[in-house]
Amino acid sequence: MLKQYFQITKHKLIGAIFTSKVSSYLSPLIELLVSLRFVNVWEGVYSCWEDAPQDDNVLESNISINKVTNQALKNLAAYNSGNNFPLASSTQDYILSLAGGMLLSSSEDNLCILDFGGGMGTSYFPLISSLPDPKKVEFHIVELKTICDLAQKILGDFSQLHFYEKLPNLSKPVHIIHAGSSIQYVSNWKGLLAEFANYRPRILILEDILAGEIPSFITTQNFYGKKIRSHFLNINELIEEVQALDYELIYKSLCTQNFLGKVGGPLPMKNFSPQYQLDYGSHLIFKSIQR
Repeated sequence: MLKQYFQITKHKLIGAIFTSKVSSYLSPLIELLVSLRFVNVWEGVYSCWEDAPQDDNVLESNISINKVTNQALKNLAAYNSGNNFPLASSTQDYILSLAGGMLLSSSEDNLCILDFGGGMGTSYFPLISSLPDPKKVEFHIVELKTICDLAQKILGDFSQLHFYEKLPNLSKPVHIIHAGSSIQYVSNWKGLLAEFANYRPRILILEDILAGEIPSFITTQNFYGKKIRSHFLNINELIEEVQALDYELIYKSLCTQNFLGKVGGPLPMKNFSPQYQLDYGSHLIFKSIQR
């Protein structure tokens, strides 16, 4: 009974901290709670998606939508100011910008990109800020309805930026599919990869994915005071799954995460047994095999 009361009190405190209007100023407190393991970023190891606890509509909560919106407004202001170079150079390992620039330079056609879980142009603005001719990019983003609706209002002036609530049927060939920190939140990630492959993009980029030399497992992530399910993947299993779709791996690197305003440290997973602890996520790039 005492343990149950402690757990309830702890989760109420976590929720209060993350939903507070001054939550952005509470990072030192949150960092302390994480270091003391009073608060865990991820909790539990599950073999079945449905067994992991999850709250409803987590990614459409006010705090989550506000963060996406604020980032979009910040990117838009930087782009409109004409101060594009710092925007592009300050991004943390945005490999889409480099891959897009190289692919565009070797083609006479405009570049068509499909970005799964791309927020309100999180990767779009660094990309067009890096290119000599941004109009040669057609950019399609798959996102939640709330984000799509807001994006139409905020970014409606960008005629080459399009938003969808599900994977679209596109008349033009897709050159690059990009999924940044997104497929780990999809129950059937293998089915999603197969849907990506149906577009036959020349390049497939899986950026900031929770994959490494660990067993694959499902866990619950504390997401701004709410719970959301997430995959951690064995990287060899992931690579083999993509290779079976007629793609070959051409780039692999570790990536650092941004937790509590700090960039570069290992993932806070000390509450897990050693076999499940992942220090860093991964960036993977695959290219289509022409048969």
